[in-house]
Parts: sequence; structure tokens; C-alpha cells
Amino acid sequence: MRIKPAIAAVVVSGLVVGYAYLRDHPSLTSQLVQTCEKTIMERLAVPSTYQRQSVDASAREVSWDEFFAEPERSVSDSTRKAMIQAARLPPVQFIALIAYQAQDSTGAIIRESATCTFNSLDGSDAPSATAFMKIDGERNVQWAARQPNAATLQRGLRQQP
Repeated sequence: MRIKPAIAAVVVSGLVVGYAYLRDHPSLTSQLVQTCEKTIMERLAVPSTYQRQSVDASAREVSWDEFFAEPERSVSDSTRKAMIQAARLPPVQFIALIAYQAQDSTGAIIRESATCTFNSLDGSDAPSATAFMKIDGERNVQWAARQPNAATLQRGLRQQP
């Protein structure tokens, strides 16, 4: 009679381990989270030490006013109207909150979190480059401009695909 509980325990533990593996497996992580992590690593002193601790991703519809409020989306009224008419769905803002740890330039472990946002016109969860991702409200180019080695960082960011 002890065989049934043992089999049940093996099955349950297998499911738990399988879920944990699939949840964090890179090929099953959304493109949003993958691009967010690349963007975070571009900002780290030692990117190879990056380790994700947790991730929480969500999406919400945004108004057209919110979508066009960003300076890089400054377009003429006629272009704005055309974009709205061509859209099949309202714009969507994808959000990923990622907690991570890495080493700083002195080798100390830092534990941080980053809120990544990406506004999508077509509802796609696929930002094509890190330049389109915002971390804690700013893009990498804006972040790099505030750093002591701004010129070097901006050159490196321009070379990113």
C-alpha cells in the first residue's frame, strides 16, 4: 500500500520540477522578457554575471493619447488619424518587472529590479530591438547620456542590432 503514495509523490515532484524548468526556459520566455533582459545587460558593468531572480509580465490596453504622448511618436494629425484607422485593435503596453542580480565593476553582487515597458501598435509582444524598450521610464540612449562614460556607451548602443 505504500507504493501508491510513493508513485504519487514522484509524479507531483516531476510536475513541479517540469513547471519550474519550463517557466524559466529561455526558448519559452516571451520576446518582451528576452529583449528586456538584453537591454538590462547592456547597462551592466559585467553582463555575463546577470541572473534573473523573478519575472512578472503583463499587458494593458492604452489610449491613443497615451500611445502618441511619447516624443518619438510625434507625428502629424493626418498620420495619427491614418494609424488609428489602420489599427485593428487599440494599442497595448507590455510590462515586465524583472528582479535580477549581477556583479558591479568591483565584483560586488548587486540586486536590482527593472520595470520594462514596450508600447505596441499592433498588439505584438515582439520588440525588434533594445532601442524600443524602456527600463524604469527611459530608453538606453537616455540612460547612457547620464553616465560618466557617455560617449563610449552611446557608440556601443548604436552598434547594437
